[in-house]
Amino acid sequence: MLQFLRFDGSLVARGEYPVVSGAEAWRLFSRRALYAFLLAYSTVFLAAAIPFDAVYFFGGLITGMVLIRLVNDIVKYRSFGGGKIVIDREGFEIFHSSGGVRVKAEDVTYCEVNVFGNMVVREKYMTTSFPLALLKKEDRQALLAQMHDMSPKRTEFFKKAYDFFDAVLVAFILAMHIRQFIIQAYYIPTGSMEDTLLVGDHLLVEKITYGPSIPMMIGMEKPLHLDFLGVRGVRRGDIIIFRPPGEEEKDFIKRCIAVEGDEYHIEDGSVWINGKRLEEPYVKGLTSYRGFGDRKIEGKVPAGMVIAMGDNRENSFDSRGFGYLPVERIKGRALMLYWNTAHIKNLDFSRLGLIR
Repeated sequence: MLQFLRFDGSLVARGEYPVVSGAEAWRLFSRRALYAFLLAYSTVFLAAAIPFDAVYFFGGLITGMVLIRLVNDIVKYRSFGGGKIVIDREGFEIFHSSGGVRVKAEDVTYCEVNVFGNMVVREKYMTTSFPLALLKKEDRQALLAQMHDMSPKRTEFFKKAYDFFDAVLVAFILAMHIRQFIIQAYYIPTGSMEDTLLVGDHLLVEKITYGPSIPMMIGMEKPLHLDFLGVRGVRRGDIIIFRPPGEEEKDFIKRCIAVEGDEYHIEDGSVWINGKRLEEPYVKGLTSYRGFGDRKIEGKVPAGMVIAMGDNRENSFDSRGFGYLPVERIKGRALMLYWNTAHIKNLDFSRLGLIR
C-alpha cells in the first residue's frame, strides 16, 4: 500500500516498536511462505480447471509480487533482526544489526509507506528505511497512528481497493475449488437424455459420492481421481457426468447401465445384465447398435470400467460408440434439477428437485 505521512512532533507520544523475533518471526515468515505457495498452487490449479491463458499471466504476476515481497522481508530481517524503531517528539531512532541511526524531526520532509511494507523516512539530503512489515500488527498500527496522513482519501481508497481485491481473489479461488471438488452447475444442450433431462435443463452435479478429481496440472500425465475419498462407487442407474475416452474438452451426461463384473449384451431392443432384462422405464426408444457400425461391446465389463448410455437410446452417442468408460473419467453424479431456460413459459415445476 502507498501511504504518505507527515511527522508532527507535537502529536507524538514516545514509543518503542521492536522487530519480531523468535517464534513470532517464525510464524510470520511461515504464514507468508504458505500464502505464496497457495497462490502458486492456485495459479496452476485454475489454469488446469479453466483453460484460459491469461490465468497464468495474472496468477504469475500476483504470485511474483508476493514472492518479491517475501524475499524483501527476509533480506530486511537479516539487517534488522533484533532491531527496533523508536519515535518521540525529537524524531526517529532506528536500530539495526550493525548500530542505530537518529533522524531529527526538523530534518524529516515526509514518510512514505511503500508496496513492500517498508517505511521510508525522507530527509532533506538522504532517506532512511525501516521494515514496517516486520513489526507486530498492533505495533505497526500504533506507529502509523502517531503520524498525520497527508492524503487520507487516497489511503482509504488503496485500503478499500486492496481489501476488495483480496476478498474477490479468495472468493474466486474458493469457488473454483468448490466447483472442482464439491458441486458444479451444468446445462443440458442436447436431447440425448430425454425424457429424464430436457434441452435447456440446469442441474447441479455433486462430486463427493465418487470422490473428487484433481485436474491435469503441470507434471501430470492425466487427471487424478481420488476415489478413496468417495462415499461409494458408481452404481447402475446413476446419472453421471464424464469425459469419454479421446475427449478432453467436452463433458457428457449419461446413465450408468453396467458396472465392472456385469455380463452385458443388447437383445430385442433392450439391455440384458447378468442374464436378465434390465427394467428401464425411463428409456425413450429401442436400444440397439444401429448407426454404430462394428463397435459392439458385449460380455463381462472389465475392472475399472462402466457402460453408460443416454436415456434417449435412438439419439445418443454413448458407450455403444466410444466403448467402455473408465471410472477415473467420471466427474460426478447428477444431483438436482433446478431450472430450465428453454421452457420458461410452460415450465413443469414438478420436474424440479432431486434427480432419481
